Amino acid sequence: MLITCPTFLILNVVKHLRHTLRIQFIILILITNFAFGQEKVTIDQNAVKYEIKDEFNRFDDIGNPKNDYESLKIEFKSNSALEIKNSYSSGFTGNDISFKINKSLEIIETKYNYWTDVIDLDNTRTYKVKNVELTLNQNPFKKINGLRGNYVLEIQHFYNDSLTKTDTFKGKFKSFKEADKTSTEYLWALEQNKIFYGITNENGVYLRPDKMPSLKSNYKVLTKKIKELKGYKPKRLRAFVVINKNGKIEREPFRLTGEFGHLDNETQNQVKELLIEFTEWYPACVNEKEVKSRIPIVIGIE
Repeated sequence: MLITCPTFLILNVVKHLRHTLRIQFIILILITNFAFGQEKVTIDQNAVKYEIKDEFNRFDDIGNPKNDYESLKIEFKSNSALEIKNSYSSGFTGNDISFKINKSLEIIETKYNYWTDVIDLDNTRTYKVKNVELTLNQNPFKKINGLRGNYVLEIQHFYNDSLTKTDTFKGKFKSFKEADKTSTEYLWALEQNKIFYGITNENGVYLRPDKMPSLKSNYKVLTKKIKELKGYKPKRLRAFVVINKNGKIEREPFRLTGEFGHLDNETQNQVKELLIEFTEWYPACVNEKEVKSRIPIVIGIE
C-alpha cells in the first residue's frame, strides 16, 4: 500500500531540519571562535626601539654585573610553543610577566604578578590580564638572535576576589644572546642596567666600588699653595670630588663644602685647580679594574 504525505507536511519537516542545522552551525562557529580566538602576535620589523628611554619598562638578558640577574628569559616549551618571561626585582618589590606563544603566533597564555617582601598569608591579592598587545620584530620560531618586542597589558587588580582597579603596564625587551659585546647597542644596555641597579649614576660614576680610592701623593705642596692664597683660609678643606680611573680629580662634578664652600667664587676656583694639580690618587676598583668613583675628602690646611 502506497502511503503519501501532504505537501505542506513535507515542507514543514524540511523547514525544521534547516532550522536545526542552522543552530548547529552557529554553535560550531562559536565553539571554533572560542577555541581559536586567542590574541595574535603582531610582527613588525620596526617595533619600538629598545635603545631609547620612553614609557616602556626595559627587560633584557644582559646580567646585572653584581649578581648576573637576567630580566629576560626565552624558553622553548616544545617544538610548537615558547615562553617569554620578563622579571624585575629590587630586593623589596618586583613583577613577573610571561607570554606563552604557539607556532601560529597566537598568545595562548599571559600572566602578570606583582610582589613585595611583605608576606601575604591569605594570598588575598591577585592579578588578571584582561587585554594584551604584543609586538615582535621577527618570528621567534625562526630566529631568536636579535629578538625584541614591546607590549601593553591591561591588568585587573583583585583583593579578596573583588576587583579594585584596572591599570596599564608597558614593557619592552631585547635578547642580546650572541651579540657583539663591543656594539653600541650592547654597551648602551649594559650602562643602563648599571644605572638601573644602582651600580653607577648617569655619569658612569660607580656608587659602591669594591675598593674605594685613596690618596697616593703627599699633599704638603697642596696645603702650602693654598696658604699662599690671599684672604681667609679655613683650617680644613672639605669637598666632594670624582676620581677617574687614571687617579685624577675630574673638574666636574666638583663641590667644595664646609667653610671653603662659603668663600668667594674666585677663591673656590683657585682651590679647585690646586687640588686637581697637586694630588694623585689610587683609583677605585671593581672586579680589579680601575673605575670612576665619587668620594668626600677632608684635608687639614694647618
